[in-house]
Amino acid sequence: MSTDQSRAAGEVHATDARGRSEERYRAAERAMWNHHGVEPTERRVEADALGLSVRALEHGDGRPVLFVHGTPTAGGVFVPLVGQMRGVHAIVVDRPGCGLSDPLDFNGMTPERMRSVVEAWMSPLIEAVSKGPVDVVGSSAGGLAALVLAARRPDLVRTLVLLGAPAVTGMRLPMSMRMATFSPVARAVARHHINERDLRRSFRSMGHGDLVSSGGLSQADLEWRYALSRDTHTYAHEMKMLHVAATWRGPRPQWLASTAEIESLLAASLWVAGENDPFATPDQMRSWASHAKDATVQAMPGSGHQPWIDRPVEHARLLEEWWASLGAR
Repeated sequence: MSTDQSRAAGEVHATDARGRSEERYRAAERAMWNHHGVEPTERRVEADALGLSVRALEHGDGRPVLFVHGTPTAGGVFVPLVGQMRGVHAIVVDRPGCGLSDPLDFNGMTPERMRSVVEAWMSPLIEAVSKGPVDVVGSSAGGLAALVLAARRPDLVRTLVLLGAPAVTGMRLPMSMRMATFSPVARAVARHHINERDLRRSFRSMGHGDLVSSGGLSQADLEWRYALSRDTHTYAHEMKMLHVAATWRGPRPQWLASTAEIESLLAASLWVAGENDPFATPDQMRSWASHAKDATVQAMPGSGHQPWIDRPVEHARLLEEWWASLGAR
């Protein structure tokens, strides 16, 4: 159930002993939303089965669309896209352990437990924000969550959009993420406060070289990413998840969405493949999508793993037109 029905985003909490400051994070997040012309409201929903609270920011009126991000990031990664969308009630969630949502306990976590956890936090969130099923937009690890929920709770998912390669059996992990499965590296990543040089290197490794060269992300977007690293526990939490779900060789297959789960989808799905995505090629995404009953694949030239940040206006129109093409389905 919702414990805070759509309060204004911006409430301040304490600074912790390691110097992380929720006040600073909220300020950077608010500045980014405002830069994109958006003033969201905040909602916290209790996932009673897990004993944790999940946070989402909401904006707009129209069809309810839940945005689920990858790793290691938070819901704010979708703000450039949300700021360009029309006729959409955007629900931008911080996955558990990311941004300002409560963390997961990874002790005893198994692949099947992970799937139950996904259902246990996503289901009450959707039921709190909508009287019926919602469109779900997922990226990377968020794509895995979206696929798992659509397979387990088809009554809650009207359509499914996968932006960039989702965590599906056969995906690759870049070397930087495989190295982070080693505990000393993971601890260093969790402690390190990312800077502009780090982001430029990361964007290039994720297939966003053109974005870096053109200065495509605003200073407000960059400052939010710095604050996410400096002022939240996101990176520490996601390094724990990576340690459980992958090795230096790559992802453990049972932790990824399976062909059987894709085949079980009842919702229509749109798979948006970045041409430069290091996690999977457009051809691989076409192969995965071929197992779904009602799938469309759109390759995006010059785009990386988070393809919407390269051209947010184009992606907003793509999603709106695809939903319109489905009509009453």
